[in-house]
Amino acid sequence: MREAGLRARPRRPYHPRTTRPDHAAHPSLNRLAKAPVAQSPGTHLVSDITYVPTKEGWLYLAVVMDLFSRRILGWKLAESLHTPLVTAALRKAMNSDLVQHNALFHSDRGCQYSASSCREFLTHHRLIQSMSAAGYCYDNAFAESVFASLKSELIDDGLPFESKREAATAIFDYIGCFYNRRRLHSSLGYRSPDDFLRQHFQNLNPTLNTNPLRSTYPFYRGKTS
Repeated sequence: MREAGLRARPRRPYHPRTTRPDHAAHPSLNRLAKAPVAQSPGTHLVSDITYVPTKEGWLYLAVVMDLFSRRILGWKLAESLHTPLVTAALRKAMNSDLVQHNALFHSDRGCQYSASSCREFLTHHRLIQSMSAAGYCYDNAFAESVFASLKSELIDDGLPFESKREAATAIFDYIGCFYNRRRLHSSLGYRSPDDFLRQHFQNLNPTLNTNPLRSTYPFYRGKTS
């Protein structure tokens, strides 16, 4: 970095914003806390929602991430915080063909996740719900780290986007073209999520071609938008 004239941009102090819970809904147990470390893709999923500022008003971004590869399998950007924001991101994650039956789906206790429509979706797709401890958002730190990276790397000094369309285009490029394909993660041995998955499947079956994801999984053929 010194040779290239680059320097790191320090992150601003993180002030957690607690998602509004539905006190009438019974929260799910925190199954992720006692689960073994993920050994294959699609067994441990985490999800969260964040706010994206624009000069035309707020946008809301929901993501579903695979803990094994740190890949964002599904995401949805919308103008409303209603439950379809979460189920739409989940539907895209399911379309990746990476999610396994009986996978854990972990989130905070927000009303979008405890809503009956979300729980019915999880049951239909044979996913097991897990929720963080009450008022402790750091329990969902993996999903929070996605948003911390996005806001520090994409949003200049926290300033709002000029328009909602500009925000949507920038976030699409960041997740689909940069975060999944090129952003290096220290937890993955300084590889991108896609490279990590490619190596994983190559190790399972050395007879696969040099790009096994491209011919095997829909998400690698551009269906994550």
